[in-house]
Amino acid sequence: MNWYLVQYADSNGMVYQWAQSSSHLDAASDVLIDRGFDKMLHTNDDTMITVVRKDDYVAGNYTRDEVLKCANVSLGLDTGTLDDDPDWWRE
Repeated sequence: MNWYLVQYADSNGMVYQWAQSSSHLDAASDVLIDRGFDKMLHTNDDTMITVVRKDDYVAGNYTRDEVLKCANVSLGLDTGTLDDDPDWWRE
């Protein structure tokens, strides 16, 4: 488990929230599950969410759609897994 800083814009301003998780994408989905996707400033699918790992500052950028798919899988709302389609993030 590593610490990640998740950053994106919501209706109240910029969100900078720390999350402990096993990957960049999991950290982003955990934060957005807690905060809610409906508060995002731009709710289109290609809104960018930036995640930075604390230990080495490696950053990852994900679209809202990618994070939403990961969140749905982790909550059991999607019967598939992220491994079903290895290129799911390119869509």
